[in-house]
Amino acid sequence: MAIYKFYNIQMLPINTDVGNIGAEGYCRLFQSVSDLIDEIKREHYKLSSIAVSMRGDMFFAPFHVDVYEYPGIDGNKKLIYGSFLKFDDVNELVDTNSGETEYRSKGNTSSKRYSLEFVFDPYTHMLAIHDTKGLPTRVPLIKSLKAILEYHAINLFKDHNLEIEELTSADSISEFLSSPKKGYKNYNGFITFSNSDAFDEAIEKDMLLTEQELKEKRVGKWEVNYKSFSKSVMNELPRQAKIQMLLATRYGNAEVSYLDENGDRQKYQMDNYPVREGFKDEKVKGNRDRALEILGLINKALNKTKAKIRTVLSNKNFLNNKE
Repeated sequence: MAIYKFYNIQMLPINTDVGNIGAEGYCRLFQSVSDLIDEIKREHYKLSSIAVSMRGDMFFAPFHVDVYEYPGIDGNKKLIYGSFLKFDDVNELVDTNSGETEYRSKGNTSSKRYSLEFVFDPYTHMLAIHDTKGLPTRVPLIKSLKAILEYHAINLFKDHNLEIEELTSADSISEFLSSPKKGYKNYNGFITFSNSDAFDEAIEKDMLLTEQELKEKRVGKWEVNYKSFSKSVMNELPRQAKIQMLLATRYGNAEVSYLDENGDRQKYQMDNYPVREGFKDEKVKGNRDRALEILGLINKALNKTKAKIRTVLSNKNFLNNKE
């Protein structure tokens, strides 16, 4: 079984008179990455020359990128398939006891190498990456992806800003809010506003400032912090915090400090609950067929998230408190 995690990659317009880059724009972004990889290989440069440095003397770099077409309702559509590598860059090996050089390579050699398959859907701007040995944790992975893509994004789309967030589970919110508590101490959350219509699909407009208004005011992120008095607790989370938590499953992050039923301080962190989906990869042959199978996981993950948000919002107890 191959398991995948999901990341929302968005190029957001900085100015109101600038449009979204669309699927073709996202294809151009990844094609630029592919062109750089081809240049590195053609000129025999080290892969580490285009890699992001990570902890433990490791590197993270794009290794190959392909664009495939598949039939859609309105003609052929495109998807991006490829892999990243996490690796070290070791050119010589020494004897542990003597310290003498046992082997010296010609360069571009590794003692640790992890291939991380990915698929990017340019229509939902969602990336699925193989959750396997070597995959960095959430924060270093997002930083690495952003560093790799931003190099190309700045050159191609000067009037847009790159944002990347992990898709997290809305199920965890229901479980967290329904668990017994004595009260809430602190709430911190943010969402990055989408260039799609997903907000309107998920919530009613009167629950939140409209996305159009935020665009007009050039708001990129909505950040919220609620704190109780030092010697007290909030008996409920504010309505806007709950709404933001739901949207953050796709567009941001949230964490809450609270007292459990025993009065012990606990913390709920949304990034501890990433969405994961998988398929039996041994039954799928060929990169294009694998790409289409993983694309199906992206759609499944997004549909489950939307459905769960609607289910939570349909529960009258979820938003029954007044601000």
